[in-house]
Amino acid sequence: MTRDDLDPPSSDVASEWRPVEAPPASDRDDELMRNPPPGEHHLGRFAGYAAARRIRRVLIACLAVLVAGTVFAWYRWARRGDDPTALRQFELPAGTDTSERPRVLAWSQGKARLGLTREPPGVDTIELPDRTLKLKDGSDMAQFKVVVEDGKTTAIEPVSGEIVELLHPGASPLLKP
Repeated sequence: MTRDDLDPPSSDVASEWRPVEAPPASDRDDELMRNPPPGEHHLGRFAGYAAARRIRRVLIACLAVLVAGTVFAWYRWARRGDDPTALRQFELPAGTDTSERPRVLAWSQGKARLGLTREPPGVDTIELPDRTLKLKDGSDMAQFKVVVEDGKTTAIEPVSGEIVELLHPGASPLLKP
């Protein structure tokens, strides 16, 4: 069956439809307003949402101030105290003889964070099983992390300052030039 085989619709379809009739009158029809007053009755549930707009803004502003204050207080608390990169200096009592004190430290096993300084009574040379660490010319202080396992240095990580490694026979350099 094709579209052409169907019968065309009759031309009197419009006359078959019934006209729309007004609803029957009721005794309460006089209670309805023809022109309701302006208002938010057309908003339905959104009227309550719109009515709470001001308090919502106040609460969001208070929350923003609270978050900003908390972040500021945490930042101030975290940054309190001395500068973490500054090294604490100490002085020996007057009249102390430092010429007899050893200024060499030997480290043979494990992890450590060590420091070197040119000022007495600090350490100026560190002896590891396969290398010797000293301050580089022009550097007054240095700190570094070192790992020694089974008589061999496996890692050297400079923290501050500059150091030089003097290799013993059979050792490979760990510091970048």
